[in-house]
Amino acid sequence: MAALAACLIFVPAQAETPDRSSLSFEDNTTINTACGAAHAKGESEFARCVTAQLAALAQHPAPDRTALGDGRSREIGRDCAYLRRVGLAEYNDCLTKQVMIPALADPREDKDQLASNAGLAKALTEEPQEILPIAAATLPVPKRVLPPRPDHVARQPLSPAALYKMVEHSVFVVGAARSVGDARARDIVQGSAIAIGPHLLLTNCHVVQNRPVIVLLQDHVIYHAKLIGADATEDGCVLESEGAALTPVAGIRPFADVAVGERVFALGAPRSLERTLTEGLVSALRPGDRRNMIQTSAPLSPGSSGGGLFDERGNLLGITTLASLAGSQNLNFAIAASDFWQ
Repeated sequence: MAALAACLIFVPAQAETPDRSSLSFEDNTTINTACGAAHAKGESEFARCVTAQLAALAQHPAPDRTALGDGRSREIGRDCAYLRRVGLAEYNDCLTKQVMIPALADPREDKDQLASNAGLAKALTEEPQEILPIAAATLPVPKRVLPPRPDHVARQPLSPAALYKMVEHSVFVVGAARSVGDARARDIVQGSAIAIGPHLLLTNCHVVQNRPVIVLLQDHVIYHAKLIGADATEDGCVLESEGAALTPVAGIRPFADVAVGERVFALGAPRSLERTLTEGLVSALRPGDRRNMIQTSAPLSPGSSGGGLFDERGNLLGITTLASLAGSQNLNFAIAASDFWQ
């Protein structure tokens, strides 16, 4: 009996899962998604994860989307869905950013953006016929359509000017519309893409999904493209270009090889400004169940989505996907490029 009592003394108490009955369905879904891996380790780990997510929610509440309309609200939710696995803070911050984008992207205050979008609109309306949208869920995941990962990893540090010259021809402006009619009406989503093969590019799904009329633009040269691979939940899509061969990046470093504190460069098309180079550091590494995120201080803006995050040797580390929100500074994120092959 004494032995049994001694054993009972050391039985750890199960952590009590916090009450979530007052939360919205969306917040509860995000918590369940973010804590899925913890739940597999036991109720105590799950309870600790839920507690951490509730603390994050207090600092990062979901934005009010009631005035946006059901269609726009659902679209924003789909665009940010890949961050649910990371956590409530990242997911709600993404929602907030998407809600704010129309106010940030007023073309009356940005003549360069208006001119660039005019070029995209012209390119999109030159598509010979309407293209029927393909549901991203019906497409193969990226790793099924990609060639072997580029593995010519460079080791020699470069000056920013030399790095730009090395990778500039691999970075494209992307324009996507639901139809040629939408393109004529300037209802266009603009982003960026990175060539990783003679005819294949990586980008974010929130730039091109449900928008089958797609063009790539570089130095006023137009390439038509189509979506051939997608993991919409994780925001990773693959485009196939038509016409002349592209210049792919030479090497992609795996996420496990990236270190906090590394000097990095982002190259994309923020606000339609083609091949804009910014500099920063790897601020943190955010591993996830299916997607690994690289946090960086390199500035990003709307239109940078789908661009490249490069190390100082010209190797591709990530696909830039989320820029800082108003009120935050240098909290930017990229999906690890190597994840597209997983």
